[in-house]
Amino acid sequence: MKMLKRLVLFVIALFAYLILREMLNFYVLAYTANPYLGYLVLVILISILVYFVVIPLYRISRLSGDPGPVRKKRKENDLIEMRLQRASNNKYLKKIDFDVTQLGTSLDRYQATTEVLSKRCDEIRRKYIVHLFYSSAVSQYGFIDAILIFSANVNMVKEIFTLYTGRATGRDLWQIAKQIYYSVAIGGSEGVEFATEELISKLGSETLRSIPFFDKVMASIAGGFTNAVLLSRISLIAENYCRMTYIQSTKDLTPEPSEILASTRAIVDEPIKHIKQQLNDIAKQKAIDFSRYALNPTRTVIEKALDKFTPQNDEDKVEKQTVRRSIALGINPLKYFSRRKSRKPKK
Repeated sequence: MKMLKRLVLFVIALFAYLILREMLNFYVLAYTANPYLGYLVLVILISILVYFVVIPLYRISRLSGDPGPVRKKRKENDLIEMRLQRASNNKYLKKIDFDVTQLGTSLDRYQATTEVLSKRCDEIRRKYIVHLFYSSAVSQYGFIDAILIFSANVNMVKEIFTLYTGRATGRDLWQIAKQIYYSVAIGGSEGVEFATEELISKLGSETLRSIPFFDKVMASIAGGFTNAVLLSRISLIAENYCRMTYIQSTKDLTPEPSEILASTRAIVDEPIKHIKQQLNDIAKQKAIDFSRYALNPTRTVIEKALDKFTPQNDEDKVEKQTVRRSIALGINPLKYFSRRKSRKPKK
């Protein structure tokens, strides 16, 4: 176990080093062109880190505590009663007029409550997975990828804990963070490998391979899909922590690979189908201007597929707008960040 912890700490340190190195590369390039431009880029990069990482982490730390599942069966009923009491002040349950007290036994009331919250959690999961899938697929820089992935994880976990009324205590939150990292760094490799192979089998037909930029698009989509699978895994672990009342070990919080893949496929299968259709349309065209795909072929393919998608209702319209924002963030986070700040109403 000591060797495992040392390995994980080493990987974390390596990950932090890579992010800082990418930041410094941006800064050095800008500083070489103009010192003042370098300082400006450095300030913007730090602002992005603060906005997408530091602020969400701070907000999580400010949430009220909520104990996780117990390991002694005799304490389970007390935990259920405490969570039901907290649920009576849950903002989301009040918003939808869900009355916890009108049901049967404590267990019945708790199961009904978590079932309602789980449906909302699925919506949160879908929002972040779709966002990360598109933004990381079109991203062309490792530093941007790292920020997108970390930001999605932190903000999603914050929303899940907030939904279930509060978060774990500081100690428990650190424990679940370690379990999430262990599952991603160690247990998730096999599931992600299988998921990526499945994606390649879906898109890797001989017709599509004839497209000159197909390999680049395939690599980008596979990267976005991999990130979506890992994010789905983390969301399920966080939700299990909030929903489960009794566990024998922290391994009980980790979902099966089949559950993770099923959850991810239910969300990204539709976008992948549209992308595949667009690639098929490109392969059938006899005359095509490939120069339009030179800079970022994945972005162009996704945007063309999005243009063909006709929203059927208000939810579809919102999702289409969300996808466009995700693409904008993945392509140019600096521009996205400045626009987001400028659109905020002044107090």
